[in-house]
Amino acid sequence: MDTSFSGVARRYQLEPYATQAEPYYAAKDPAHDFVHIRRILERLELLRDGEELRLDLLYFLACYHGLARQLDHSGFREDTASSLDALGWEPDEISQAFACLKRHLEDPELIEEQLVHDANYLESVGAFGIAKAFTTGGARGQHYEETIERARFFINRPVFRTAAGKRVAAERRAYAHAFLDALEAELGPNAVRPS
Repeated sequence: MDTSFSGVARRYQLEPYATQAEPYYAAKDPAHDFVHIRRILERLELLRDGEELRLDLLYFLACYHGLARQLDHSGFREDTASSLDALGWEPDEISQAFACLKRHLEDPELIEEQLVHDANYLESVGAFGIAKAFTTGGARGQHYEETIERARFFINRPVFRTAAGKRVAAERRAYAHAFLDALEAELGPNAVRPS
């Protein structure tokens, strides 16, 4: 374990977590690759609201956000634990980080988990959520009307945990629903109705 000043300082920087995690995203689809992780990282500042945070845990959770299922594979778990150990994490902190990673999308407890949870789900609402819905709908061969219905479902589905997340999501949802209402109006009364 590196206990020098530089080793301790690196623990609280984004770079070592991003460098270690990024190669694991190479085979992921464009909606879940490392570009998605960069968008999550950008949204963290928007959501932070002056909270006191453990930056090491926040950066770990954000960078490893899409890799939680891989913790079930011993090689990945061991490599990740080793990299955290090299940054100065204690064994109990590593165990806690793995527990946080496992639950952050479904049942986030710590503020760092809640921030990454909300930063991820902001991508499902607003203009980005609409774009994602129509990209997916087009790939599936859906009619516009079917895609609008699915978009509304996914825009409304996430439950945001932070005050800032709730505020930003409300604004983005209002925009998304207004856009979808206008699109439905333009499609007119003869539109295809999902069965």
